[in-house]
Amino acid sequence: MPTAALIPLRAEVTGSWDASTSAGDAIVVAWSVPGPDPFRLDRGIAAWRRFDDGAAPWRPVWGQAFPARRDPLQNLTADVADVTGDGSADAVVSAEIGGSGTCGSVLVVDLATGDRIFRSSGCDRIVTPSADPVGLTIREAVYKAGDAHCCPSAVRTTILVDADGSWQTASSTTSPA
Repeated sequence: MPTAALIPLRAEVTGSWDASTSAGDAIVVAWSVPGPDPFRLDRGIAAWRRFDDGAAPWRPVWGQAFPARRDPLQNLTADVADVTGDGSADAVVSAEIGGSGTCGSVLVVDLATGDRIFRSSGCDRIVTPSADPVGLTIREAVYKAGDAHCCPSAVRTTILVDADGSWQTASSTTSPA
């Protein structure tokens, strides 16, 4: 399936990720609409899944738009991995607003069902898939009083695992920055 067929008219593909789910193959596609200001573009991302039921073979199961007037983003990306341990791919979507604090939000979408299963937002942190244990790794800056924004005192690494739909801390360590 050409990814350009899976986005709005006049938009451009900014990323695509293939996935295999328990319900069939999936494609995650990020897009933006060109404009005069590269820091204020309408963006969006959608998950499409292949169906073999005789109707349209590719159908959207989830999507989110980020209009520049309301949600200006600098970057919109995804990692595809099984983060719930069910053997089916999920999408870890990062919507970054930029700035020196790496601010933004992270959504995790079950690509088999299209359900959003995790959401978090903040600054000075990165959320990525964890392979051992299967889950999410959150790396975030830890500031003490008087720390400059450039120089946190430490970095906390927390691994979350899905326990029947509830995210639980599997481990958390703090080390000097």
